Amino acid sequence: MARCRVSFTDSDGVLHTVGVDASSLYEAVALAVVEFRSDTLSQSPDPLTEFTISIPRPPVEHRIRLAQVTRWTEGTRDGPAGLVKRQRVKELLGKR
Repeated sequence: MARCRVSFTDSDGVLHTVGVDASSLYEAVALAVVEFRSDTLSQSPDPLTEFTISIPRPPVEHRIRLAQVTRWTEGTRDGPAGLVKRQRVKELLGKR
């Protein structure tokens, strides 16, 4: 588990950021999407939204699109532990 800062810039050029605790980049994006969707002040991200994921210690930054996260949830090659992670992210995104 790591504390991550997940952000995206909406179509109006407004930067939105949320902090989440996640064990993977995909889970970080999914948890952030849940937060962004529940926030009535921000636009909901769409499949082409690019997220920036920052991990403060050590400083690391990643960029990933929601479509990539969704595609990742459909994979099956990681064995039982990987399937559990994929299922959790899929459920967070509201997909079954």
